[in-house]
Amino acid sequence: MSENEYLSQEELDQLLKSMSTGENEKVLTDAEIDMIGEIGNIAMGSAATTLSVILGRDVNITVPNVEELKLKEVKNKLSGEQVVVTVEYTEGLEGMNVLVLTKNMVARIADLMMGGTGEVEAEELDDIKLSAVSEAMNQMMGSSATSLSELLGTKINISPPKVELMNFDDPNVSFPPIVEDPEKKVALVEFSLEIEGLPKGTFFQVIGADLVKKMYQMFTHTKETDKKEEEKPKVEETQPAKKERKEEVKKVEPVQFPELKEEKEVTLDKEVYGKLELLFDVPLKVTV
Repeated sequence: MSENEYLSQEELDQLLKSMSTGENEKVLTDAEIDMIGEIGNIAMGSAATTLSVILGRDVNITVPNVEELKLKEVKNKLSGEQVVVTVEYTEGLEGMNVLVLTKNMVARIADLMMGGTGEVEAEELDDIKLSAVSEAMNQMMGSSATSLSELLGTKINISPPKVELMNFDDPNVSFPPIVEDPEKKVALVEFSLEIEGLPKGTFFQVIGADLVKKMYQMFTHTKETDKKEEEKPKVEETQPAKKERKEEVKKVEPVQFPELKEEKEVTLDKEVYGKLELLFDVPLKVTV
């Protein structure tokens, strides 16, 4: 074996460092990955219902894939112009939550919102179209946050989502819009979006691994609490209580109403009747 076939000391040090620091070690467990997929299906299912109302067409959103990546790897996976939606939690949760949608998909949604068919030829997005999509995202993510509140057992609120058009071919593009370590581990959730009458598309959600772990703790705690409530033994009624209740039932008697007596006919004297007769022709508006 020649000398060139051996690893140099520098290469050995780098290899050992990589092994000792667990550079490729996964941060998220399989259970946490599965949980994000389950929550995504439910929360985005609610968002799909909201979008369906906005667009006037059937909308279906599902989660086909979830994977763990470094933030810089997510950036390298994207190319061209994409619409980035930043969602900030104001109550209940804290952490990175970003949506990335293709320019074409956003153009179709904007066209439908503005009374078009959604079959766009040009993908140009002006301020009006971005504003329309921003409102749709605001309602969608608000609906998603409500579903998330029920799933995690805590009140969750978000600020209005921030919508931006970013060119990922530009090496200087700052993704995500919030300051984050490029080495940070995140969950990349891929969604499949189907709008009635239009081609199927995909979009992504990027969630910080620390936020995923927090959500998993809350999710499992809620499930355990619900399970304990279901497993609580039903309180049986004691025999004395049953006997007392039966006796009360026996004591109940039908209500006796007094007999109605015929009332004497009321008559008015001529003077009173004459005064009332003046009102007979006065129009009176009655509302019930």
